[in-house]
Order: sequence, then structure tokens, then C-alpha cells
Amino acid sequence: MFSLDTLAQTTAPLSRINLSVGLNEFPAELYRFTDSLEILDLSGNDLADLPADLFRFKKLKRLFLTNNQFRHIPAVLSLCPQLLMVSFKGNQLTDFAQGVLPEQLEWLILTDNQLSALPEDFGRYTKLRKVALAGNQLSYLPDSMQQCRELGLLRLSLNKFEMFPDWLFELPKLAWLALGANPACPVPEAQAVAAHSLQQYQLLHKLGEGASGVIYQARFGEDPELVALKQFKGWVTSDGCPKDEMNNYLNAGSHPNLITVKAKLIDSELPGLVMELVPASFSVLGQPPSFDSCTRDTFTQGQSLTLLQLIRLAGQVVNVMAHLHQQQIAHGDLYAHNMLSNDKADLYLGDFGAATALQALPLQQQQLFCALEVRAFGYWLLDMRSLLSSEEQRVFDDKYQALVQSCLQSLAKLRPDFIQLMPVFSA
Repeated sequence: MFSLDTLAQTTAPLSRINLSVGLNEFPAELYRFTDSLEILDLSGNDLADLPADLFRFKKLKRLFLTNNQFRHIPAVLSLCPQLLMVSFKGNQLTDFAQGVLPEQLEWLILTDNQLSALPEDFGRYTKLRKVALAGNQLSYLPDSMQQCRELGLLRLSLNKFEMFPDWLFELPKLAWLALGANPACPVPEAQAVAAHSLQQYQLLHKLGEGASGVIYQARFGEDPELVALKQFKGWVTSDGCPKDEMNNYLNAGSHPNLITVKAKLIDSELPGLVMELVPASFSVLGQPPSFDSCTRDTFTQGQSLTLLQLIRLAGQVVNVMAHLHQQQIAHGDLYAHNMLSNDKADLYLGDFGAATALQALPLQQQQLFCALEVRAFGYWLLDMRSLLSSEEQRVFDDKYQALVQSCLQSLAKLRPDFIQLMPVFSA
């Protein structure tokens, strides 16, 4: 994090600058870095507009304007020659005019704003791969959006959709979709579970943190048993709505590859769930996507798998996903970074923040939604393949390449479902 004084004294070219100092106008000190700046993070300020000559930052690729005061998307962004990623999360956007973004844009974050419509020419952004629109006032999608055929991840949770167009579920590369907390996707009332107050728990230490919440190791009163307590960060997350997340998780029921829910929190400022504590021998299977990988997971250096471990993991993923689909729940976030595993290749699938209840959708849309998740599984298989030795990659390709391609094929209706995949990985 920089200060304005630090920037003023810096003579070396900078490629990345973070500046959160209560700005209400774009600082002139930044113009010294027009030839070098690639990532500019001005989150947490009081900005409401951008200068008309922002295009002077010739190398600017990623611009973060989270938690500012923007009511419109400044048209100057369309003139930025290298801009690939923009975030206006947590502003007061009501206006998204035509042509205000560069057509090479790949990643757009507009979560938690007040947009009631997308521009009718939204389809001009054909390079988009990742779009986050949860927590707005949207009730329809422009038909031109069908042209966004590179789109892999889309978040539309917590809006005002009473129906969705059929073409949405037929976008050829879409694999991670969240539609929860819309009138079109009501969540059935969850099964009964114990209700406790946060004050009844001792929070011991933090186990992990995701987009929607923080997980602590905890103890209930004087009970010697340790548990995992997930406290949500707010009522709107990057994926959707914690209330729906909790109900979808509870509705998923019992399964060997799901962490058992023990209680939900009441009388707390923020919602929360109490779950069984997973043994310390388990760790996260992958890391979230990077700027460069965009929609694909990343992995720690030196991480590896054997082919036998991969097949065992795959069998469990297929099994738990088939279970969820039978319960009419789409997970929406089928990624290695939402899975825990151990050396024996035992697996838990977590994080229902992007889950969608399918019951109220038309039957064809339900089926195509499930087919989107099969595409996500195809990507997961390729990611797992990257952790194999060269020799085992060749063995994997000989045996599974055709299956991976069937999961990834462009026509969603031609992909196998998870029930059909179960025998393949039943070894």
C-alpha cells in the first residue's frame, strides 16, 4: 500500500500501485507511471469519476475501484488499450451505458451495486470470460449476451430475475453459474437443525477464509468436541446470498463427501453455520484462480498426484455431484479450491456460496444447468492431470481423453451426466 508522499518520491517505474487514502479525485501523482503501470487498485476511496485521459496509461491491464462512490461506468475505460479486468464491486452504480468498456475486456466485477439493466449491446464484449453481477436489481439479460461465447463463469445471484432465457444455459463454455436468491430460484425451507447463539461458542483460531466467510475452530460451551464455525462476512457475497447458501447446504442432506452440519447460528449480526471439524490431515486441494488463469484453479509449487489418487478423487466428486443433482441443487463452484483431501485421496466438497436450487426452473433449464457442471468437472480433470508425472499423464490421456472431451463439448445437451460417469471412476 502506497501513500501519495511515497509515490511523489518514487523514481523507479512501478507496475502495480495500491492506494487507499480517502481520495475523492484521481491523484496527479499517478501520471508519472503512465508507461509502466499494469495493475491499479484504488479500492476503498471516495472516487465518483475518472479522468478523461486515463487512456494515457498504455499498459494498464487491471483496474480495481471497489468500495468507492461511482454511479456510472466512465466511458474513458473504453479507450484504455490493454485493459482486461475492471472491478466496481460495492459502489452505487445505476448506469451502465453502451460502449463504455473496452471490447478486449475479459473479467468484469459489478457485484453489490444498483444496476437494473445491462446495455443492449453487451454482446460486443465477446472476450469476456468471467462476469460477477450478484447483488444488483437485474431482471433480464440482453439478447446480445448470447455472443459472449467465451464466458466461463457468471454470477447472477441476488437480483430480480423471475425467469432466465434458455440461451443462457447453452453458452458453450459456461461452467460455473450462480442464480440463487432470485424469484426464479426460491430455496425450499431447509430441514430442521439445531440453532445456537454465537455467544455459546468459544472461537479458538481461524482455519481458513473464502469469498463468503471465515471459518474458525471452535468449541460449544464446555463440550470437549471441537467444531468448525463458518461466519459469513455479510448479507451479499461475491457469489450470492448467505441465507440461500445455508439452506442449500442443509437441503443437500447427508453424504460421505459433504461435511456434516451440526447447527446454524441465530441471534448474531451475521449468519453462520457450525460443522464437523475436518481432521488436520486434510488440506485444500487447489488454490483459487489467478489473474492470469482467470477461471482456472492454480496449485502450489511441487504439488503432485498419482493416477490412482486422481481416479479415487474423481470417483468421489462424481458421486457427490450426482447426489446434489438428485437433490435438485447445482453447486455452481465445482473447483479444486473448494475441496479438501488427504494423502489417502479422501475428499470433501465444500462452499455452497454459489449454489442454486433448481426445483422452480423449467425442466430443460435444470438439465442444462447440470450439464454446465459436467463441463466444470471436465476442467477439474484437466487441472488434476497437470499434477501427474509425464508418464502418468500419457496413461491418463490414453484412458480418459475421450471422456474429458465429452464433458467439455460445446453442446451442453450432449455431455454425459454424473450418473453416467459414476461407473468410469468406480475403481
